[in-house]
Amino acid sequence: MNNILYNNLPLLILNQFVSLFYLVTAILYGVHFFSENNIAKTYKQPFLAVTVLMHVVYLGLLTSTEGYKLGYSTFNLMTMVAVTLTITYLFVEFTTKSDRTGFFIISFATGAQLISSILTALTPNTGLTFSGIGIGVHLIASIFGFSAIAIAGLYSILYLLLFRQIQKNRFDLLFQRLPNLEVLEMLTMHAVAFGFVFLSITLFAGIIEQQASGKVISFFEPRMITLTIIWLLYGASIFVKPLIGWDLKHMAYLFIFLFLFVTVLIVFMTFFSPTFHRIPF
Repeated sequence: MNNILYNNLPLLILNQFVSLFYLVTAILYGVHFFSENNIAKTYKQPFLAVTVLMHVVYLGLLTSTEGYKLGYSTFNLMTMVAVTLTITYLFVEFTTKSDRTGFFIISFATGAQLISSILTALTPNTGLTFSGIGIGVHLIASIFGFSAIAIAGLYSILYLLLFRQIQKNRFDLLFQRLPNLEVLEMLTMHAVAFGFVFLSITLFAGIIEQQASGKVISFFEPRMITLTIIWLLYGASIFVKPLIGWDLKHMAYLFIFLFLFVTVLIVFMTFFSPTFHRIPF
């Protein structure tokens, strides 16, 4: 089988180490969140930094081996979503000094990376590759956009769990460990705004690249319609709160649904479709 990992031993080893470090990092964050273990507290952030560095090196080696071409296979997108999520969270942790939501974000990134590693090792090098600034902007923006959708969905879940505990006067582990509702709401809405910006870039960069390349993609294919609807919903959500006065508990279910829907869509495409688009840009 013509597989890039089996044809490059250092890349294969690095692929396995990246997945292992993600798993160990998620475990350390989980142990600290649930038990306040001092060893986990001491080593979780260094492991997170090393994981990010190792993942960046892995992607650099992977793309250089492929001739610096961007892969559009869904499981290659999953590994880039994992590193995007982790880098975003690492930035949040360093800037806010809050590490209480790390376990949930890193666990999701770990799952994406594990699936990507397994499928990359099992799949021949038959996926489509692309080059060019326009398609590069389109691809990177779509990755950041999904990462923002994931973060908004995960924070919305945490918000509702904490809200329910407060309603029931149950002040147990989640209440003690998580940031307060105001902070979770702020983090969620920042992620929504972030997602809207990058989904906008995804759509418009794709349109511009399509016109420049002369290739045609149907705007009425289900996945394009889905992306446009999510973009509109995220855009509307930014203005709902200041105009109507809704707080996050009114919108959290929408963000959770979109997060789960897009996640299921990507997993489905991973197994049944080699690329996001039926006709490449």
